[in-house]
Amino acid sequence: MHKFIDRVIIVRFHLVIFLMISSPILLSQHISDEQAHSFIHYLIQDSDSISEYFSTSEIELSNRLGIHYTEQDRKYLISYDIDEDIKSKISREEIFYDLTIVPFNDGYSKVFFSVSDPKYEKEFFFKGDKYISPVSYYTRQWQQIVSPHFKILISDGDRFNGYCIDHLEKFFLKMTEILEFDTDQLDRIESAKILYYLCKDTDEIEKLTGYPSRGMVILASDAVITTYPVHHHELCHLLINYKLQNLPVYTHPFFQEGFAVAFGGRGGKEPNVILNLGMYLSNSGLLDYTGLSSKANFYQNDPSLSYPVSGLYSSFLVDQLGIEDYLKLYQKYSGSAKDVDGFLIAPEDLPESLKWQHFLQKSELSSITFDVPDREITSITDDDFAKIGEDSTRYYFEVKDTLLIKCGKADKNYRSLKFNENFPSRLYAGETYLILVNETELSVYNLFTNNLIDSFDN
Repeated sequence: MHKFIDRVIIVRFHLVIFLMISSPILLSQHISDEQAHSFIHYLIQDSDSISEYFSTSEIELSNRLGIHYTEQDRKYLISYDIDEDIKSKISREEIFYDLTIVPFNDGYSKVFFSVSDPKYEKEFFFKGDKYISPVSYYTRQWQQIVSPHFKILISDGDRFNGYCIDHLEKFFLKMTEILEFDTDQLDRIESAKILYYLCKDTDEIEKLTGYPSRGMVILASDAVITTYPVHHHELCHLLINYKLQNLPVYTHPFFQEGFAVAFGGRGGKEPNVILNLGMYLSNSGLLDYTGLSSKANFYQNDPSLSYPVSGLYSSFLVDQLGIEDYLKLYQKYSGSAKDVDGFLIAPEDLPESLKWQHFLQKSELSSITFDVPDREITSITDDDFAKIGEDSTRYYFEVKDTLLIKCGKADKNYRSLKFNENFPSRLYAGETYLILVNETELSVYNLFTNNLIDSFDN
């Protein structure tokens, strides 16, 4: 059955045992040496036999939303598989690898795969002899909250509150209208749920995904993994994939990141904050959308520039073309990694430049203005520190410095990271909004989501 054992490749094999010597009964709960060796061999050979090591529940989790990524027959291994160049070198007997089995409690274990030259490492987790993803392993004891469309798993419960659930639900419903989900699509998500993992820091995300990020979508399970209680940007990535159902893994970043910025902003910043910057960059001539027509050009620019401009332009495209034609354009510039490297956005695929200029002239994105109204303002509070008023459409503030506003109820144990970041020596008392003012900048934060919801900078 295992002819590969006779190959010339010599695999050094270790079994790591913890402080106590395990009994045969305990060892039988874990993956065996032969099974671990077989699993890695099937991975290297891209053999269909690898499926015998995957539990039904892991595969069902991967397929629950019905999203298929073309040329990915084993979706549940996307980003968790051994890199292709490493596989090729091992198959050609150019390099050798080590395996180490680390048994844990309750039948869990880790198979540690490593290559010394070039240095390369990969971890594979198992329950018994069945593979489970790092996400399944590390989050198995996390707090869970279920809402109509989300299953939220939380590493640190003090960083999340009921307001965030409502906020995520409202954003989801807004995006289903923009993407024009039909009844069947809505019903499927209501049944299967959007998986949303809230990590405490980037180190925890790296454990789950292999990448030190603030947030990302894991395609293997179509899940959002983030450090932000409310991460609209990554939700947009997931929801457009769900709308399309069948698509390549890779998309030209001008469209992929552009769409997510247009409707989801960027980690910690609401859309209008990023799009206002895109407006400034475009109107000032500092960066034109035509300078982002290739993947190489897109990434030659700092993300703080390329993301706002591509986001603003995607907002313009959806406005001009409608969502159906925008999605066709999105798919046209999706393909293999090699395809996307070679894509150059054709001018004839885009609206004429005069329409773009008109869009720039008529768009008003910021909700912050400094005009004095000629209508009556009702006073809410008036003291030496701040004056706050309102009319039928706006609130008005006259402040000397920082202003904290409490107008909602936070969960009892909730801690706002944005509050702690700005006031490390003060105790958070459930304030909802924070307005920061200095000589050049004004910023408004929602302390329940920790997101920057608007800003003005001279």
